[in-house]
Formats: sequence, structure tokens, C-alpha cells
Amino acid sequence: QADKNPKAITTWINSINDLHKSKPAPTVNYTKNMPDIERLMQEWPDEFERLLQQVRLPTADLDVDLKAFTRIVCAVLDIPVYSNMIESLHVLFTLYSEFKSNPHFLQQAAIAMPGDGGMQASALGSNIQTMSL
Repeated sequence: QADKNPKAITTWINSINDLHKSKPAPTVNYTKNMPDIERLMQEWPDEFERLLQQVRLPTADLDVDLKAFTRIVCAVLDIPVYSNMIESLHVLFTLYSEFKSNPHFLQQAAIAMPGDGGMQASALGSNIQTMSL
């Protein structure tokens, strides 16, 4: 019967899409205090930005185990790591997602790298990608 009424199917799909768009983002309750994503997205001090141009950030080639690498990446980004690393990783990937989807950083990246279509969200986004787990 559905194949005989494609308009109804399209209407239903559109209504589900609209429902998902209007739904508030899920909230996560951490067991310990975690920094606000907006705070983590703030511009770093000029001194730290200059240091990032001189010092190479750790990459996945660093000879440490995954737990140590997670701690290093989170420390660079000022994300605390408690006994439950999953929560820290959640903050890390939420931060990465926010940078990747932020119109301000997409516009900056498009200006800085016109050939990539704005795929590099920011220097931080690039650094997180470089240090990716």
C-alpha cells in the first residue's frame, strides 16, 4: 500500500525530520565537573597560540598507550581526566563536533584554505584531528 501513496510517505519523512530538528539536544550528566564547551571554545592566549606554531603537537605515532594518549590530548585542550575516561572523551568529541559545525570557524577555514571547501574547522579542529585517537 505504501508504494501507491508516495506523497504520504514523503510527508511522513518530512514530519519526522522536522521533529528531530526541533528536539532539544540530549544532555549528559557527568559524574565529576567538566568544563563547559563554550569555555573550551574560547580563544587561547596569544602566547599559547605562538607556542603552537613552534611546538609540534603529539600525533597518533607517539609511542604511548591509548590511556596515556587520551590524557595528553585532554591536557592540551584543558579537559580534565578522572577515573572515567569515557566522560573526558565525550567532552573531547563534543568539542571537536562543535568546532567542525561552528559557522564562524567554517568561514575562517574557507578564507584561510579556499580549496578545501571549509572542511578544516579551525586550527584547534585541525590539532584535534592530528592528535586523533
